[in-house]
Amino acid sequence: MFGAVDDGHPGDMKASELTTAPFRAGAALRDARLFHPSGALVQGRITRTAEPGKGLRIGDGEVIGRMSKGIGTPAGFPDFAGLAFRSQSDGQPWDVLMVSSVARVVLTPATSWSTAAFSTLMPFGYRDKIYWLRAELVSPTDFSGLDVAEIRRRLPEQPLVVSIEQAEGSGKFGPLAVLEFDRDLEDAWPEDIAFDPTLNHANGVTLLPEWLTALRRRAYRGSRQGRDAE
Repeated sequence: MFGAVDDGHPGDMKASELTTAPFRAGAALRDARLFHPSGALVQGRITRTAEPGKGLRIGDGEVIGRMSKGIGTPAGFPDFAGLAFRSQSDGQPWDVLMVSSVARVVLTPATSWSTAAFSTLMPFGYRDKIYWLRAELVSPTDFSGLDVAEIRRRLPEQPLVVSIEQAEGSGKFGPLAVLEFDRDLEDAWPEDIAFDPTLNHANGVTLLPEWLTALRRRAYRGSRQGRDAE
């Protein structure tokens, strides 16, 4: 089952701890996220652009997001660009994490926010079908680098608009939703938001394959524990 990672058996608990420990230690040494330590926390809305009932069940509503750098390179230097956002589905949080990539599953550094192509790297299972997500920043289009501070500087002047597309299986991508971030939350939100798509997901939606989802769940948990964000 998707949520059954540790079932209480001593051997499983030991394996879980061994898997979690390196990520916990890494986050503790950094005193920050082990993954994507540098980022801008933002708020806005998500608007569905797909036909009703077509594909994943993302709907309209408020959203919290984070634009980040995977390694944390300084200033505008290239890095693995990250996009995370949390919407609501049936009254519960749904986290989606994406990173710069090519061909859906090949992680690749980005040189600017404007040219980064984001992917979830792992597909979603829903109603016996498989769906992939990809995204790109459609406005502004003139970022010259990958500087998190530049996002925060521009946000009061111009919202960040992100287009999200979905594809069923190996099919073509089509519209799913649009994200519009218009508020910087860095100073207004003191808590460390732990985006975790392995725990926060819509009813009936799962990350695939399940064995990799379990590994990611332990890695995220270790990172949260290391920076005391549980």
